[in-house]
Amino acid sequence: MGFRLLGKGQNSLVFKCRINNNYYACKVRRFDSPRPNLLNEGYYLRLANSVGVGPRLFGYTDNVLVIELINGIPIQKYITTAGPAEIRAILTDLLWQCRRLDSIGLAHNELSRPQDHIIISSNKAFIIDFESASLNSRVSNVAQLLNALIMGKGFIQHHVKLAIGTSINLEELRNTIKRYKSTRNDTDFMQILRILNLLNNHK
Repeated sequence: MGFRLLGKGQNSLVFKCRINNNYYACKVRRFDSPRPNLLNEGYYLRLANSVGVGPRLFGYTDNVLVIELINGIPIQKYITTAGPAEIRAILTDLLWQCRRLDSIGLAHNELSRPQDHIIISSNKAFIIDFESASLNSRVSNVAQLLNALIMGKGFIQHHVKLAIGTSINLEELRNTIKRYKSTRNDTDFMQILRILNLLNNHK
């Protein structure tokens, strides 16, 4: 219809919009969406914002979310062009964001596909699109992210492993992730960072 989109999904369209001379990302529910409204997504994004995760939510109604406009690139493109130190810093940032989401029981539920849900802007990671999020889920954000970026096989995982080093004990990491999924405690999370040689990256 002559409008350029920032994004298009099964349930919504995302436009760059201007409100009082400021620019935002406006997520608009599609009329053919199976979801009755965007209220749950707005609520979950506001919860994520409360622990410093996600683009800032400015307001929402049944059919529209007004969100901070993030000018960045998908994580898979970033990982293939960034240096090892930059990748380690982004991975550390993301793990801490996932840890904060786990601490309030908010599961994003789509971090198994980080290429569609993580944008990098000015060397900072933004987890976006909370439309499939849920509370009190058995899904761990930390575990889902690690399974997607490190434990799996593919060009993204290859670049991440090169950045953090080849001396990682994957069996120990796998067991610690499994234990963390059960305990959700700081001790097991810090052990994950230690195995990945990322303890000194956090500020």
